[in-house]
Amino acid sequence: MGKKTAKKIACAAMGLIAALSCFACDNQGGNMDNNGALDPNPGGPSIIIPTETWDTKTEGRVLTRPQVKNESVKELLRDLNFSQGFNVTLFHANSSNGQKAGQLTYNGDKAEGDSVWTMAQWGCTHDMVEDGIFNRDGGVLSYDDGGKKLVVDSNKTGRLTMAIAGSEEYTRDADGDVRERTDITENWPHILAEQSVGHTISASAQNLYMEIDYEITKCVSLVNREKYPINAELNAAQFQWFITLTDINPQSESYNDSMWFGFSMFDTRALGKTPAGMAAYDGGKEDSTGLFIYMPSLEQVANNASSEATIPSSVVNKRCKVRFDILPFIKSGLKIARQQGALTGATVDNLRIGSTNIGWELPGNYDVEAEIYEMNMYEVY
Repeated sequence: MGKKTAKKIACAAMGLIAALSCFACDNQGGNMDNNGALDPNPGGPSIIIPTETWDTKTEGRVLTRPQVKNESVKELLRDLNFSQGFNVTLFHANSSNGQKAGQLTYNGDKAEGDSVWTMAQWGCTHDMVEDGIFNRDGGVLSYDDGGKKLVVDSNKTGRLTMAIAGSEEYTRDADGDVRERTDITENWPHILAEQSVGHTISASAQNLYMEIDYEITKCVSLVNREKYPINAELNAAQFQWFITLTDINPQSESYNDSMWFGFSMFDTRALGKTPAGMAAYDGGKEDSTGLFIYMPSLEQVANNASSEATIPSSVVNKRCKVRFDILPFIKSGLKIARQQGALTGATVDNLRIGSTNIGWELPGNYDVEAEIYEMNMYEVY
């Protein structure tokens, strides 16, 4: 498919998202008028009551944005307006045994159904469940625990603010000063939005897009750099988006093995530039997965015929967009992974997207914030 055709299909899909509204209304105690709204005064003058939809609901229970129904596009992420709240992880993956710290329920106003999103707070010291202060302003729902902030605009597709303060999440040094991470084995703070996807890549898909419109709105460090010089091997703030890919072919020698695939949008080690790509095994902290990671640079994405990316991307207060057709890059990533001993028997037509996560990791002590204006993941046929 040519770039112009792909653009038309993607634009049509996102147009559907913006135009879509769906709300079921029970006919109780009145008649329906010609506009479909409940008439509370049957037999008298017709009173038209506007029907609230997911994108206009500003009080009471939040409504879920329905997935787009289009034979040319399949959305892979659920609850794209974060209506059903978030599960919240404990601080350490290795010791949590899958248990959660709790849930963010929007003070009981989350949409019906179990939460499909999880907010990961690995390596943190502030607990969003215990310490988080909730606020609601119409359709905008927010939590702030003093170290992290999560803001959802439930009337928008994918509108999410994620902020984390290393100056609060890292413990202070012996003098009470904001310190830097100096030990390679020390875990670091995260704020991530995660979801189980469970989608086998379709053989009929012409494109598979990870799409995001975002802006890094804050990146500062309160560390005294005379006392704690930056070590590029240890210290950074990174804003990234990942998926897991799992070999589901029972005849494969790497059956059930997985790898990480994703891209970095912002990295303090590449300020004013675009973060480099990466192909290596996950490590460097106590709860590392040990899986192979393949990350093409957004410069490579920008040069691909079926993709788009704003570059340079590692810039504060610059609005950026990525529309990344990952199918050709998955093929390249698999080839490199096999060369390094990972997913040795896997092929693209037997890969399953297991989960996804997006957000901040702070192996360095920074105070950061990202505004996601819109995000989606979808196949085009």
